[in-house]
Amino acid sequence: MEFFRNASITKRIVLTNLVMMALPVAIFWYIRGMELPITFSVFLFLGFIFLSLGLFSSLLVAVSVTRPLERIKRRIEVFLQRKSAMQVKDSGSDEVSDLADDLNLLFNQYNAELNSIMKKQKLRGDDIVKAETAKSGVEQQLFVARSCLQIAQKLNTTFDFQTNLKTILDEAVKTVSIQWASILLINRETLDLTVACMRGVEQSLLDDLAEDKYPALKLKPNEGLAGQVIKSRLPLIANKGHKDPRFKTFSEFQNREEKVASLLCAPIKSADGTVLGVVNFVNRVSPPVFRNEDLAFAEDICLLVSLVIERNRLYRNLFCDEVTGLTSHNVWQNYFSEEAVRSIRYSQPLSVVVLDLDHFKDIIDKTNANFIQEIGAEIGRSVKDSLRETDLASKVQDRYYLLLPHSDAAGSVYLVGRIKESIEKAKFEYSEKTYEITASAGIASFPDPSSDARLLVQQALKALEQAKSEGRNRVVIHSRSLQGASPK
Repeated sequence: MEFFRNASITKRIVLTNLVMMALPVAIFWYIRGMELPITFSVFLFLGFIFLSLGLFSSLLVAVSVTRPLERIKRRIEVFLQRKSAMQVKDSGSDEVSDLADDLNLLFNQYNAELNSIMKKQKLRGDDIVKAETAKSGVEQQLFVARSCLQIAQKLNTTFDFQTNLKTILDEAVKTVSIQWASILLINRETLDLTVACMRGVEQSLLDDLAEDKYPALKLKPNEGLAGQVIKSRLPLIANKGHKDPRFKTFSEFQNREEKVASLLCAPIKSADGTVLGVVNFVNRVSPPVFRNEDLAFAEDICLLVSLVIERNRLYRNLFCDEVTGLTSHNVWQNYFSEEAVRSIRYSQPLSVVVLDLDHFKDIIDKTNANFIQEIGAEIGRSVKDSLRETDLASKVQDRYYLLLPHSDAAGSVYLVGRIKESIEKAKFEYSEKTYEITASAGIASFPDPSSDARLLVQQALKALEQAKSEGRNRVVIHSRSLQGASPK
């Protein structure tokens, strides 16, 4: 019926009426011209035909108008209900098609304005998201900065090395939201990486570390993730945890290593760039993986640990005996207490040596104070030069106390042998007389043979008394057979 759409509605109605009027007139003149008889039946028949043609043509004209109007109506209803401006498809060229074109134009304007508003809202939403992201980033930076500031404030309250390391790790565990963190330092003598401090781990795991008989965790600088960090001098993230192929496994620690799901390892560097060890962050809780944003905080923590190590060295140097250059005995005792507790907790070896100069009181009686001071300074240098960076020595009268972390009895005997050899090579001149000095030493070591690191000083003194009673100029290692003896 769309072919009626080629003309306007007015033309369609007028033409249809003209046709319907002209047709009976033409037939009437035809019958009259042909002088055909017209009966009543013929008249009724023709009337019915003309009426049917009129109704049919009127219906066609009406449908050609109402159908496109229905399409327009449906589009308007959809727009009112759904706010969806869909185009009206109309191929005619009458007034209805003009109405459809006007409606399409209106819909196009509506869609254009709607798209413009949506774009502005999207841009505004993007700006809000960016602003919120930037705000969140600033807040996170402030939180991290505040955490580092709190650590720095707490570090100013004590010079205790272990306490300061615990303070740093406790704050790191809370700030980064991790299960635990640890500090591993390089032993400059053996180049092993050993645990200096561990925090945040479940208390049951700490108890296991104190009770089990496994050797201390040791890594070479080229092993595991820590080895990669030491070699590259850059932090790394291993979100595969113990499944990472770079992860160093230990059969005796397998159950614990399987708990490592994600790890961040960062190097501890001194002021001159020397790598002192690493800091490990283990198992991030929320989110469950480490991100690049965590690296900056890890590096700040490593800087604080480096400052604590450097301050610890300065502290030890400030409280040194002026004559021998050794640490004052009060400081030595504090360090011994700390190392004893740490050795028990982490099952790490620890040795104490008490070295006594043989017949030194006789030399004091035969010489003067300046000469005795000269001997003390020389022997102090010999002792200090023989020690590792992690060792500590002090002097009380004619006795020297040596604290040797991560050293067993065999290693201690070797060290004392070097010190004795250095002392015995020294020649001291006074009033044209040469004095040669020998020394006796007692050694006590944990965990073998001693079962309690806190008793090492007493046990070393017992061993020293045995060495003196057996003729001096010798080294005795404390054994369980000396438990009943008492030091003099």
